[in-house]
Amino acid sequence: MAQRFDAGKGALAGESFAVAEKVGMGRTGRAEFSVSGNGMLVYGAGAGGTRLTWMDRGGKRLETFGDLGAPFSPALSPDGKQVAFRMAAARGQGSDIWVRDLARGIPTRFTFHPSFHYAPVWSPDGSRIVFSSNPEGPYALYLKSASGAGQEERLLKAGNPQFASDWTAKGDLLLYHEVDPKTKRDLWVLPMTGERKPAVFLKTEFNERQGAFSPDGKWIAYSSDESGRYEIYVQPYPATGAKWQVSRDGGRHPKWRRDGRELYWLEEDGTLMAAEVSMGQTFQPGNAGALFETGITNISELFAVTGDGKRFLLPMPAETEGARPVTVVQNWLAGARR
Repeated sequence: MAQRFDAGKGALAGESFAVAEKVGMGRTGRAEFSVSGNGMLVYGAGAGGTRLTWMDRGGKRLETFGDLGAPFSPALSPDGKQVAFRMAAARGQGSDIWVRDLARGIPTRFTFHPSFHYAPVWSPDGSRIVFSSNPEGPYALYLKSASGAGQEERLLKAGNPQFASDWTAKGDLLLYHEVDPKTKRDLWVLPMTGERKPAVFLKTEFNERQGAFSPDGKWIAYSSDESGRYEIYVQPYPATGAKWQVSRDGGRHPKWRRDGRELYWLEEDGTLMAAEVSMGQTFQPGNAGALFETGITNISELFAVTGDGKRFLLPMPAETEGARPVTVVQNWLAGARR
């Protein structure tokens, strides 16, 4: 679709009109098209898009499911029987979180407010889901029963955007990052019992995000750009000032194996990495090795991993038979309404 814009008035003019049909959707959820300043239009045709896909450690596709679209941020329930994920809402009205029963293959819409919903995080007992949404302005943390019953509860009254990333195995602490205008992204810990008074874990001049508690709750893996690009680091919890860098060629979205002996993350080029680790009085990272290429280069895209580290759930491009056509249109405005 297109609509005229009056630059002098800074306002849209006239009615919108159709430009092309059956335009493909990319893995980022955006339509695959580009327009130049001299009247050229190019777009990819066909379905495109992504589906949630199970992969083994060697990068083999095991199973693809769900409708074609742009699912993001898959989060497995603790029992591995459900997955929560984000999908763009119809007609661009924000985005919603859905929960899919993996055994029955039935997706259920989880959020309904016409706003944007991000980053679902399951409680360790699978009874609740925390997510971020912006119905009142900046993104805030909300809590809702995983069954979908009842209304969501806002956890904190804060003016800065907040995004949850993990929960301790005991369910007593929630890890999230907050976007501060001065210190960028900082890691905070919120007690989920009692007074619920948040405490800062890591606040520097750099971005710290995507924190993950170790299964025993004594360590936090996170992504930071203190070196000039995002890398994976591990610190004790509570923080002592000690720190170990795990990744070498960029890293984001760290995740622990259920036994705490392996860490997974994505490199900048989308390679899924793994490294054995050991924890005692100190933290000892092993050599990192590549598992497979995912094609995920958007820092906001996530992946999920089973507790045993043998299967990974990712939003992957839909497999198609043969190449999809690309259409180039010259002077595409020639037939537009005046």
